Amino acid sequence: MKYILKFLMLLTFFSCKAQIIVPLAADSDAAYTNGTYNKDVDNDFSKYIGTWKYQNGTTALTISLVKKTFEYFPYKNYYQDLLVGEYKYVHNGTEIINTLSLLANNSLRGDDHSISGNLIWPKNLYPICSDCEENERRIKLSISDPERTYLSNSIVLRYKNDNGTQKIIVKIYKSDNSIMQPEGYPNEMRVPYGEYILTKQP
Repeated sequence: MKYILKFLMLLTFFSCKAQIIVPLAADSDAAYTNGTYNKDVDNDFSKYIGTWKYQNGTTALTISLVKKTFEYFPYKNYYQDLLVGEYKYVHNGTEIINTLSLLANNSLRGDDHSISGNLIWPKNLYPICSDCEENERRIKLSISDPERTYLSNSIVLRYKNDNGTQKIIVKIYKSDNSIMQPEGYPNEMRVPYGEYILTKQP
């Protein structure tokens, strides 16, 4: 049994080594294709890891993010790094939604989280960032509302260091690929679409 375990570990090691590494920021035809590892080689995700909070009186949005590495996508047989997260939204002191506890659920795949993705987003793609530096890179992820799964929503993150205070500027919006919503159902997430500035929490 010990030898079988060693063999399987070696096989896994060499399988990992055999992957074709494609940087997430690269504009490559090989991205997300069979046998590739779509990797955050430039560590674009690192500055977003942690808990962030927007506060306006008794209304607050909290987002917690972690990086998942070497996540397997079996449908197309590739691996990828992901930035995933969960969130809590409180409106006028009333908790509207809270998925934060799911971040500790190790049984969830990366893309099963309420926030997930890995697209490196330049300044000239929607939402256009007119005050971004020319080569500044943002991150585009999907964000879902567990009570309104028929909606397809996006969240774009922009990191800012404001005189030592770490912030992310977040834009949440409805994606074009939302499926037709059931008649009489809400057409927006419970977190209002729009822009929020969140500050890094200790």
